[in-house]
Amino acid sequence: MTILFLHPVGLDRDAAGFLDPGDSPDTLDVHAVTFPGHGDRRRARPGLTLADMADEIAGHTRGPFDVVGASLGGMVAMHLALDHPAIVRSLVLACTTPDGATDVMEDRAAATEERGSAGMLDDTMTRWFTADGLASGAPYLGYSRDRLLAMDPGALADTWRAVGTHHVLDRLPEITVPTTCIAGRVDASTPLEVMKDLASRLPNARLVELDAPHMAFMENADEFAAAVRAHLEWVGGEHR
Repeated sequence: MTILFLHPVGLDRDAAGFLDPGDSPDTLDVHAVTFPGHGDRRRARPGLTLADMADEIAGHTRGPFDVVGASLGGMVAMHLALDHPAIVRSLVLACTTPDGATDVMEDRAAATEERGSAGMLDDTMTRWFTADGLASGAPYLGYSRDRLLAMDPGALADTWRAVGTHHVLDRLPEITVPTTCIAGRVDASTPLEVMKDLASRLPNARLVELDAPHMAFMENADEFAAAVRAHLEWVGGEHR
């Protein structure tokens, strides 16, 4: 079964390269997409929602997939499971939320328009990684900085506003596929309590806690990949 990886805001499909360290004999089979307005893609139409992003994925891919979504990718994964359930065999929802904070996202969008992508870079990197991670010089830092700086500020602001319209809390009982929620204990963007609440509201979910920040799949790649493999073993057992 192929994994469909959905990336965080500001990044692109190449983020999937950090999902699996690649030194395991059972390397993960990963397919990835780039969201509208990200990577080399043009700025999307105004008012694009996360549900629209899920619709686009459904229109260009064939499942079923085991969907792994990190941050923004986890939010889009929820819409994919809700609106296109035939594509989703299971979910891994990492460092994400079922309810975008509308006021916070509007303020962040306005700040992005005012300060530009470069002006928001330090704030974003500090939210994403630990101090030790930022001092490590690891390849994921250069990739993240390059992608964030290259993204059109208007497209980035559009995405923050789209996150602010993301409200699926009341629909979570509709997501019945096996779901692993991966939480970072030192996640500055999505507190552990948010992930605990998310897992408790999903009918067939379990919670995995990592000593990780928001970009757990990058800074704690080994532990994250192990959690994904454990998820796939669990799902395989359920589908026997």
